[in-house]
Amino acid sequence: MKKKLYLILVLLIVLGASMTACDIFDAPREPTPVPTAVSDPNVVAEANLVPANHVMLSFVIPGRVSNILVQEGDLVETGEILAQLGDIESLEAQIASAEFTVLQAEQHLENLNDRAELLGAQAAVEKVKAQQELVAAERAWDAVDSDEFREDLDDARVDMREAEDDLEEAQEELEDYQDLEEDNPTREAAQDDLEEAQQAYDEAVWAFEDLQNQFDLTKFQLEAARAALEDAQRQAEETQDGPNPDDLALANANLAQAQAQFDATKNALADADLTAPFAGKIIRIELTENAETAPGEMAMILADQSEWFLETNDLTENEVVRIDPNEKVIITFDALPKRSFIGEVESISEYFVEQFGDITYIVRIKLLDWDDQLRWGMTAEVTFENK
Repeated sequence: MKKKLYLILVLLIVLGASMTACDIFDAPREPTPVPTAVSDPNVVAEANLVPANHVMLSFVIPGRVSNILVQEGDLVETGEILAQLGDIESLEAQIASAEFTVLQAEQHLENLNDRAELLGAQAAVEKVKAQQELVAAERAWDAVDSDEFREDLDDARVDMREAEDDLEEAQEELEDYQDLEEDNPTREAAQDDLEEAQQAYDEAVWAFEDLQNQFDLTKFQLEAARAALEDAQRQAEETQDGPNPDDLALANANLAQAQAQFDATKNALADADLTAPFAGKIIRIELTENAETAPGEMAMILADQSEWFLETNDLTENEVVRIDPNEKVIITFDALPKRSFIGEVESISEYFVEQFGDITYIVRIKLLDWDDQLRWGMTAEVTFENK
């Protein structure tokens, strides 16, 4: 019995809880308040005033400053000489010498081309001469390269050997009579025989060597004539279509070297002048006459102040997307806080700069109106129209 009462009590509790839950879900909900929209503030950045263009000028070679031809504040034109280094006389002499060398090289090349036809004709003549000399050498060789001449040479060799044998016999015979008195008729006869044998031997040697030398000389002359003809044929082929290629290449190389030397010397002289790369105003001069200057050492600052711009790298990636090229901006300079100027966005850099953990971009703004009190480098606040 108690168990049934317990079950009924539990059932009533569950039923009551279910009805309470239904009341909660069916109750009306309070609406979630919508935040009030707030317009974004204008983009504001800090910028500095810069001229349209400027450059720090310096000499590219070391030297002593001889002339300073401008003063701070002067207006100069493009290419105008601003300052000069001294001791340029030696460079001028080198230029004259190099120019003369160029003229010589050009003249040599011109003569080489002008003489091409003459050289070709001369080569043809030399070829014909070489052919004639070869014919003469071949005829001379035919004369010695024959059975008759070889027989004469062999006979001369035999005569020389026989004369040598007779000489040896005469020497041996004289040795047999060495103990006799010098005025002994027998010894004198042996002495005379030896002298005659020596004379005969010498003549036989000369005859043999003459024939042998004639044979060898004719053979070498034939070989030389053949080599000379080959060389003449090569020269004729090389000059057939103009100058010798090697000579032409050498002449062109000499001209190129002379021209390079001339250009280098001329450039060195030009480097002794400091010139204006564009028209503008001399803002600052660091040179002193008669003082030494080094390459890259600042000499002057030149600025093109025909137009003025503001540059800022103060715009983050979230701000730069709200700016358009040609957009008008309002400018207030710290030095002239009571006056506003109008500017126009000229460019927005494609590349970024990371500073203090932010990604920023350089924006260049053209100043559309001007006040003579403004100066290069002044700080301004730029307000961009809200997009």
